Amino acid sequence: MTRVLLTALALSSLTAFAQKNPDLEKAQAQLAQRKYADALKSLEAAEKKGGLDRDSYLTLLESKGLALAQTNKAAAAELSFRAVLCLDPKRELAGKYAGPVGQPIAAAMAWAKTNGALELVALDPGTADGRVKQVSFAVKNDPLKLVKVVKFYVKSDGRSWKPTPGVLTNGAASLDTDAEVVEWWAETQDDKSSQVAFLGSALRPVKNVAPAPVVAKQQDAPKSQPAPVLTPEPVPAPVAAVTDTASSPLRPIGYGLLGAGVIALGVATYFGLTYNSERAAIREALMNGSGSQASLYERDQAAIRNGVIANALFISGGALAAGGAVLWLMGGTSSSMALVPMGTHGLAVTGSF
Repeated sequence: MTRVLLTALALSSLTAFAQKNPDLEKAQAQLAQRKYADALKSLEAAEKKGGLDRDSYLTLLESKGLALAQTNKAAAAELSFRAVLCLDPKRELAGKYAGPVGQPIAAAMAWAKTNGALELVALDPGTADGRVKQVSFAVKNDPLKLVKVVKFYVKSDGRSWKPTPGVLTNGAASLDTDAEVVEWWAETQDDKSSQVAFLGSALRPVKNVAPAPVVAKQQDAPKSQPAPVLTPEPVPAPVAAVTDTASSPLRPIGYGLLGAGVIALGVATYFGLTYNSERAAIREALMNGSGSQASLYERDQAAIRNGVIANALFISGGALAAGGAVLWLMGGTSSSMALVPMGTHGLAVTGSF
């Protein structure tokens, strides 16, 4: 268990480091200092470089709208806020900023109410001969035409995940497969390889199962003379029976592991929510210019520690719950035996385990 926890801590630390974008971080510091023109240049450099994860991309778009509005570019600011609401319609923007930023935000919210948000929907799979031959989804709504690239992550017949580029044609993306059961999820990107939206996830994938192949009906065999009917010798009822049932001690252990796993997952959820809320508060403080750089750095480090703890507890909690479930299933065994007379030939012992 100690090795699992250490591995989770190392992976989460590497992930946090890999997601950093120097230009985007520089822009956040410049916004905090109200250097809006300089921040706009840094944001444009980050956007041109691309390859941003979805959270960073949303931060970039909102920061760009703020910088544009503060440099008297209201029309361009509205476009950035439109993109934010198109990707995340629940994002709180109203009343968040003072001064000239309010007008382009209000205009963007009115636009979003009319045009809606980006939406992806899974389509029925293509199947043949009891196998899934193709998986696909549709870009149901994309008012800003942000989706340019599609990548599928596929698990065929229980094997490991395999990332594969998909084909996007006329608002639909597809990928050829060949398996009885296909689990998949999809990532969409813009023309700079920044993440736009997801359909499903590795934890909650789309699952397609092929229907069983149709077996051709066999023709009736030619009719023949009926065979003579033989009367079997009657078999007497069992004259004696011995039964023995026993329950395994594995089930109580399984209950204990399941309980520990549920508790670990609950604590992990608390730390995860604390991490997300604190990171959002830090980004808002950076864009509003509230708080010193030193205090914001300390808050950021504390938030990262909460995220690391949450990831470690999610992994250990899931392992405990899975182990408990396996022990619970293995613990429900029983056995029985019976003596049955075999006509004039003696007795037979029958049983099940």
